[in-house]
Amino acid sequence: MQTLCPTQEEMQSRIARFDKLKPRASHWNEDLGIPAEVLRIFNPKANYVLMAPASLPGRLSPNPAIVGGDQGVMRIGLALAAPNDGPELHVHWKTHETFMALSGRWLIRWGDEGQESIVLEPYDMIAMPPRVARQFINISDQDAHLLVFIQGQPEDFDDVGRLPSVRQKIIDQYGADVLAALENNGWDFSLVPKSMREGAEA
Repeated sequence: MQTLCPTQEEMQSRIARFDKLKPRASHWNEDLGIPAEVLRIFNPKANYVLMAPASLPGRLSPNPAIVGGDQGVMRIGLALAAPNDGPELHVHWKTHETFMALSGRWLIRWGDEGQESIVLEPYDMIAMPPRVARQFINISDQDAHLLVFIQGQPEDFDDVGRLPSVRQKIIDQYGADVLAALENNGWDFSLVPKSMREGAEA
């Protein structure tokens, strides 16, 4: 299995720009001809559908900005990063990771060398597919918050790999003993998923 590097064009369907979103009620108004003031009985001022499966029935998920979100269970986290802070490039082999900027500006890089990138403004969102190396960096001048969703099957949540270049960086900065402690506790610095290595050893 190899990592992937989608092009900018391929990633466009996985990016939700807040300033381009239409509230859910506007779709109802357009599709059903129901006045917006009537719909306010059932909705807050604005309710946006950022991501939903294409096959989701009912009126709660019309025209999602990103078609997805049907990959099993979901874990939601909140990342806080100082200026110019963020994790090194890493890959999720089977799970889907989605980022939404809550505050600040975030550089999202992808590809084995981080050769592709976009900037998320507050309330923008990007859904990273599996097998794509990714990194998020707070490029604001103050602490910023990033909402992080991870979706997949329960058995796949321990699927994160770090790039081999990060392995050498740890040795150079902290020594081989620290690297060994990380590896002994399950941290993976290989571009071959653990499940594939274990299958080859059997």
